[in-house]
Amino acid sequence: MDAKTRVVQWEELAKHSVRGSLWVLIDGNVYDVTTYLAEHPGGDDILVRHGGKDASDYFNKMNHSEYAKSLRDARIVGAITKDPQPQNYKDMISNIKRASIDKNKLYTWDEVLLHNKKNDLWIVIENKIYDVTEFQDEHPGGPAVLLARGGDDATNGFNENRHSQRAVKMLETYQVGVVHGQRPVQASSTFQLTNIIGIILLFLIVGGVFYYKW
Repeated sequence: MDAKTRVVQWEELAKHSVRGSLWVLIDGNVYDVTTYLAEHPGGDDILVRHGGKDASDYFNKMNHSEYAKSLRDARIVGAITKDPQPQNYKDMISNIKRASIDKNKLYTWDEVLLHNKKNDLWIVIENKIYDVTEFQDEHPGGPAVLLARGGDDATNGFNENRHSQRAVKMLETYQVGVVHGQRPVQASSTFQLTNIIGIILLFLIVGGVFYYKW
């Protein structure tokens, strides 16, 4: 069937929401961007995040050139169905994406630290990495709590709140990998250490002046 006349159902679009087979919806048309991931000037993460979803707002906001639009148009699959999006579509996408994730994939702390924004939020608990981007609004403690620990270790905060077994079980569904290596010292800690060293040196200098003076 010609791409200009092919109609893509929501269920079919949802199946192509992972890195190995990635379709996105833009202005009513579906595009296969699987082979374009490595070439995308904005990086592949933004395309993967929109896999199986409507990326119209993001695409149009970027004011792409005519050349960029031609690259997109060359990858057209068809038009999305006129039927309304299923109410559980978000859950369909989430389940398909989670099923494709290697939960034992290793990441460095430097990689984890990059995922500290509201639209791309990871936290670490007991060295396990969790993508809580889509869970923020559902979090009983509010999204701000998660955002404050974005890209960082949230183990202490999680354990102190004594979450239920149901919460622990739910958390497991969001795991995307395991962190390894040494956790870098945070900027605030570095700043505090620098201040302490500075104060010590100041006392040594002042003490030396008084010693030689007297």
